Amino acid sequence: MNPILQSAIGSILRWALAIIAGYIVKKGIWTATDATTYIEAGTMALLALGWSLWEKYSKRSKLLTALMLPAGSTENDVNAHLASGAGTPSVLTPPDTAPGVSQKTTT
Repeated sequence: MNPILQSAIGSILRWALAIIAGYIVKKGIWTATDATTYIEAGTMALLALGWSLWEKYSKRSKLLTALMLPAGSTENDVNAHLASGAGTPSVLTPPDTAPGVSQKTTT
């Protein structure tokens, strides 16, 4: 991940958690020391969760794109397709549906 982006996301999360922690300290639920500890821990937990979700999303996108490309395509072909910004299938494509093919519905 880009270090500047990572730093910016961390700052935004710490800012949001600091507001929440300030309210909790004001209500007397936490001490100021507790709030600092919880803000740091919460920021790390949210960053780890976000990273995990991004990894799962990108792997699913890569898999579905590979399935959509012609047979015999290489991993480099898949990466080039993704890098080009060309259309990719939805990561919400059901496992029993071919990527890029809409499922027919009967009414």
